[in-house]
Amino acid sequence: MKYKIALFALLISQINFGQITKTETQKIRKFSIIKMKSSSFGNQERTLKIALPENYDAKKKYPVIYTLDGYSLFEPTLNYVDVLSKTNDKDVENSGENVIPQCIIVSIIHTNRGFETEPNFNGMEYLEGPEKLKNFLISEVYPYINSTYNTSGFNAIIGHSNTSHFVTSLLFQEKNPFKNIIALSLVESVPNYNEIIIKKLKSAFNVSYFLGYGVRDNQFSKMAKQIQSSVSKDNIEVKKYNANHADLPTTALLDGIKFLFRAYKKFDDFTEISKQENFSPTSYFNNYQQKMKQIYGINTTINADDFDYLLVETINSKNKKAFEKLVKFDEKRNNLTYMPIVMFHDRKDLGDVIEAKKIAYEMLESKDFQVYRFLLGQLDNFSNFFINDLESAEEAISFLEQGKKNFKKYRLEFSYFIAKTAIETNTTLKKGIKNLKYCVKNYKKNRYFSQKELELLSKKIKS
Repeated sequence: MKYKIALFALLISQINFGQITKTETQKIRKFSIIKMKSSSFGNQERTLKIALPENYDAKKKYPVIYTLDGYSLFEPTLNYVDVLSKTNDKDVENSGENVIPQCIIVSIIHTNRGFETEPNFNGMEYLEGPEKLKNFLISEVYPYINSTYNTSGFNAIIGHSNTSHFVTSLLFQEKNPFKNIIALSLVESVPNYNEIIIKKLKSAFNVSYFLGYGVRDNQFSKMAKQIQSSVSKDNIEVKKYNANHADLPTTALLDGIKFLFRAYKKFDDFTEISKQENFSPTSYFNNYQQKMKQIYGINTTINADDFDYLLVETINSKNKKAFEKLVKFDEKRNNLTYMPIVMFHDRKDLGDVIEAKKIAYEMLESKDFQVYRFLLGQLDNFSNFFINDLESAEEAISFLEQGKKNFKKYRLEFSYFIAKTAIETNTTLKKGIKNLKYCVKNYKKNRYFSQKELELLSKKIKS
């Protein structure tokens, strides 16, 4: 074994590498640092970090995600939002394509974090520092952001540890513009704090609340576990992570952000609605857009990936009427016609074999190269369709015979599938043998079969 390793190392050392060029690049995400005098903090200067979406459009409206602990939470929040909200349609391999809408990120840089975020261990009211921070946020930062940028009215806020307690306590504030909260490592304060929080979360209120905790974050996991076992509501999620206090934000933030935008791209009701007799794609998409406007304050559209998903849902549920309505809607909206090969497979998967068969024969007789080239490229699929879906080997052979006449250049390929179908199904065996002999005599390399496969067919005849 040592000899093999030494020999391998020697061979590697003897390789003459060509010239290698190394180029290092760095893409820096732009953001602004804003300095503002705060009346809430005695006219002290406060610092904000603000990141606008890529290609920010002043004509569009954007949700806003605020983070406390700007030194530690700004960067991971910005990175996660950037990945999830990518909208570059030119990159077909783009990860995280439009999972959430583009957002404005605003982070608060604390001047004295201990003073500004200290939890109240004797009551539910904010202490002096957190009260000033609350006033600064609600009375100064929030109006500034809304007057400076085109915001949608959807506001989220994120906190960790002390600031997790701060954002959770916003639930009890009457004038709280932050209806979407991510709390990480929530610390328990007053002895009955957990009971107060649980009672509040169980009550009817329109705030989305995500709570993340780490199994290795002992002092900050007790409350989360109690809430997790006591509260079950659609607008509340408590999630456990294999994390300690320091690494929980990076571990949990992604889930928290996705939870806040859980209604975005959610089409769970489509299958049932599409089964209704009066189902209308136009009405369904309009209702979805109105819902996004109501929840997130944004104008949105159904993109190609979303539409394809819904189309596949109609196929999976064998909903022929809804499928046809979606196709008609898409063709009219985009001024296009679906390719016959696409419609053949969709109809076949729908179980609509009559229409699939009709399309197959239309492709067989087509003079349009863009149409019949797909037939020639998928002879195996068409042959299997007649044999398996229509359960007619005879019609498969008849279809292939007609193809052999129409496309003389591809006689070899058609002859092979005629031979294969006839021999394997024991249908018109003489015709199969005749076509097999032609393939053996005139064989040339092709995409469908080898000489070995011809030999196997010959053996099947003999057996």
